Amino acid sequence: MTEIELIVDSTEQDIFRPKNDGKQKKYYSGKQKSHRLKNQIIITDNGKKIVDVIVGERGPESDIILFKKQQKKFDKEQRFQGDKGYQGGSRIDRPKKKK
Repeated sequence: MTEIELIVDSTEQDIFRPKNDGKQKKYYSGKQKSHRLKNQIIITDNGKKIVDVIVGERGPESDIILFKKQQKKFDKEQRFQGDKGYQGGSRIDRPKKKK
């Protein structure tokens, strides 16, 4: 699959505040000021096939940390494309900004 560049992106969803204090801290995103779950998806460059999915990770987890966990499943030569949330990742390019 290394001949095509894969696209990676993530999304967050609000959840009800957990009753347990430990879980509250675990899922609270200070940036978004809410309790959240994070999902990440990797698709082919034409968007027709889903290659990999992560569902229900902690909300405060950054996009790049999630990606690094997921990237281990792929060939060392595989190239990816992602937004600025993936800045600093290896073998990942950001799309060119439209003028």
